[in-house]
Amino acid sequence: MKKAIHPATVLKYFVLIFFGVVDFYPFFWVLTAAFKDKNTIFSNPFGLPRTLDFGNFVDAWQKCGLNVNFFNSVLYSFCSVLLIVLFSSMAAFVLTHVWENKLIYAYFTLGIMVPLHSILIPSFIIMKNLSLYNTRYGFIILLVASHLSFSIFVMTSFMKSLPKELDDAALIDGCSYGKLFLSIIFPLAKPGIATVGTLALLNCWNEYLLAYIMLMREDNKTITQGIFSLVGKYSTDYAGLCAGLVIAILPMMIFFLLFQEQVIDGMTVGAVKG
Repeated sequence: MKKAIHPATVLKYFVLIFFGVVDFYPFFWVLTAAFKDKNTIFSNPFGLPRTLDFGNFVDAWQKCGLNVNFFNSVLYSFCSVLLIVLFSSMAAFVLTHVWENKLIYAYFTLGIMVPLHSILIPSFIIMKNLSLYNTRYGFIILLVASHLSFSIFVMTSFMKSLPKELDDAALIDGCSYGKLFLSIIFPLAKPGIATVGTLALLNCWNEYLLAYIMLMREDNKTITQGIFSLVGKYSTDYAGLCAGLVIAILPMMIFFLLFQEQVIDGMTVGAVKG
């Protein structure tokens, strides 16, 4: 016998499909607009492109300088995520397996409550006095510092769940704290690292405010700054702008398609453990 479909199930899937279409359609519109010319966007904004013309992508990539901005963002994101994962996991290991100090833990987590806008001027002055303003490594330092508090909070919550018996057994066998961290704790913390790394990657790649204040040289600017530069003062080439948006979105989409299972598992385990 066929199982009867409950009206609540139909309503649930209808709501999910509706919100799925609402969330996906803006990206679909940007993708289709990237293959149109600027006149077609206004004359037929909701229609499909007649031909797949990649001229807008070539113009945005080469003539508008998004190639330099793209590789700058790759450099900033890769270096920042690497340092954030390393420092947050080391701090979490000390706070959970070496020296459990609630005062220091509170000091780290207090940084979550400090809005980024409130430290822009002090950060600018410090970077200027240290000759780090408008430099790549200075911007990487700021990215790491701005995301470290939340990353330590997540990693500490996850590492608290790891059994202390592992520490005792390793230390009795003559293992040092450094080897304990590298050989035992760090490999077991892969789900938490996936959570921290994913969130840090998204935030670093999409960072605009810090980049707008701290990076003035054209060869240092990020992909978000490059896209903003496509917006003209009196007129805007929306076809080129949409092509630039697609170029900026694609790396994150490819990342999720390749590592979606690890990302989802990491976020889920990190949330449950926390």
